[in-house]
Amino acid sequence: MEQPVFENFQHGFRVTVFVGKLIDPDNVTDNVTDNVTDNVTDKRELLILKILKDDNQISTMELAEKLEVTKRTILRDMEKLKKLKKIKRVGGEKSGHWEIIN
Repeated sequence: MEQPVFENFQHGFRVTVFVGKLIDPDNVTDNVTDNVTDNVTDKRELLILKILKDDNQISTMELAEKLEVTKRTILRDMEKLKKLKKIKRVGGEKSGHWEIIN
């Protein structure tokens, strides 16, 4: 491990402290990245279900704004939830609502 570096300046000084490698880039697999992405997606899907439970007529744009993601991300998540048979759309796009399937 490298030793700290002390530097004097005209109006103060700076100490630089080095830490060891937090992640060995040669040892990182795509699986680590996939797991992080999956966890974020799973958490967002749970949030979508909670929001739909409270407001089953919310628009995809409103969901995107609440969760601070793009509308496209919400559409992709909603499609996944529909394929997993966790939600279904009842009625039309404008006048319908979302139903959570138990």
